[in-house]
Amino acid sequence: MDFKKVLVNLFLAMFLSLCLTVPAMAGDPEIEQLKADVKKLQEESKKKVEVGATMKKGVYVRTPDGNYLLKIRLALQFHYTYLHYDELATANAEDQSLFSMRRSRLIFNGNAPNKDWAYFVHLQLEPTGAVNLHDANFTWKKYPSFQVQIGRAKVPYTLEFWQSGLLENGVDRSIFTGENEGNWPGGNAAMKTSTEDSITKFPVGGLTPFRSQGLQLQGDIDAAGQKGFLQYWAGVFNGWDKKGGFNVDDALLYVARISINPFGKYNLFLSGDVDYSETPKLCLLAATIYNKERLTKYRTTTGSTASATYDAETTGYTFGEVFRYKGFSLDTDYAYERFEQDRVGGNTFERLGYRVNGGYFFIPKKWEAVARYAYVERMDDNTKEKSLASGLGLVSVGGGTDNAIEDNLQEYSVGLNYYIDKHALKVSADYSYLVREFDAVPGKTISGDKQADNRFRIMAQWFF
Repeated sequence: MDFKKVLVNLFLAMFLSLCLTVPAMAGDPEIEQLKADVKKLQEESKKKVEVGATMKKGVYVRTPDGNYLLKIRLALQFHYTYLHYDELATANAEDQSLFSMRRSRLIFNGNAPNKDWAYFVHLQLEPTGAVNLHDANFTWKKYPSFQVQIGRAKVPYTLEFWQSGLLENGVDRSIFTGENEGNWPGGNAAMKTSTEDSITKFPVGGLTPFRSQGLQLQGDIDAAGQKGFLQYWAGVFNGWDKKGGFNVDDALLYVARISINPFGKYNLFLSGDVDYSETPKLCLLAATIYNKERLTKYRTTTGSTASATYDAETTGYTFGEVFRYKGFSLDTDYAYERFEQDRVGGNTFERLGYRVNGGYFFIPKKWEAVARYAYVERMDDNTKEKSLASGLGLVSVGGGTDNAIEDNLQEYSVGLNYYIDKHALKVSADYSYLVREFDAVPGKTISGDKQADNRFRIMAQWFF
């Protein structure tokens, strides 16, 4: 028997049988149901949750209708700083050279259960301290002209601090906000973002209330043919530079701010014009603030500590400006604060500051030259008695042989920025001439009337 012929004939018979059977089965209910199930699965597969990742969005998870969105971003900002000190101030006998992880941040934001509800969570991971919950808030934003934000957030006050530290057109913010590395200026109260004296609660740092927990109303109002012609913020918070603790009294912080935008709304979190605006952008800001705290101690004009229960009130106002056009940017800030002790023999302290920050992309979207000037009086019309009673303190000079009264602080800076992938990947460098001017304590003499320091910094940022 020829088995080859038998196998070939058997295969042909099976194939012919299959061809004749399939058309007959086409009308079978079970087959039709199977086809329907397959089609349904194909349609549902098109509705699956989208998962992706880009340098400008980080990792994101999104439902097809957009009602649920989660974005996860990681930012690393590495600094090198060299500070050459003028040795007039006793505390500055040694120059400083340091590497620092200036910012290491983890950010979660998006919306849920629909686009009317947005959330934002911002974790600080720098190795200089414990993990810190910088921001944690959610916002009902169904109506652009009337939105409600609840939680911990930046207090909407001065412009420079409102602008994101990850979206700057430079190495860091200016002394107006109190952004300093190392010990500058040294010799009296630290000049940090929102430092307060531990006894008087007088703000001795930058002109910003930093962050706090509270409730805020905000909105964008269309007018004059422009979307977002007017923006407003009005909030009530626990207080000035409040951490996660609760209030020990019923005193709160109140703040209100507006921005008039003649050419329409602009993203106020951004510094510089890396997007190379083809049309002018202009924002004019004004804000006012009021804060009260119940205290039980104060400093005398000799610097000693005494006990009394009283209220300390801070009132202030600020003006700001933002301009962008074809790679050119100009930002300005001015702020004034008045601090009053409501007690018998209480003191009144005032402080003020301003800054001007300019930038220009001489190679669009890639290379930017920047320059700025900042001026701060941590105590207006300062005296020996004000320095001691406020907690600002006198400055030890001349190797500790004398004390001086701090008059003002100034910053002159120039810098260069290279944007590899906008703010996602960039390198910045700057040079600053930092000045602190002194007045002599009455009846004393000092060897110089100012401290002049030189600072060089370079920063590399990776923002995924």
